[in-house]
Amino acid sequence: MVTTKSLRHFAAVCLADALKAEDPSHREVIVAVARASTKTADVIDRRVREGQGEVLPDLRHKLN
Repeated sequence: MVTTKSLRHFAAVCLADALKAEDPSHREVIVAVARASTKTADVIDRRVREGQGEVLPDLRHKLN
């Protein structure tokens, strides 16, 4: 299950990897992924805090 904590952890791992990237264009892509992950976590936290309920409904039942 994806949580805001796991999204933020993924972003931190991405940033650590970006520091190791030798190619500047690769670094930019990795940092962009980290930013998107952090932004997603922020949006989820804000929606939950504001009482908007589920951000995305559980769609697993549609797989059957």
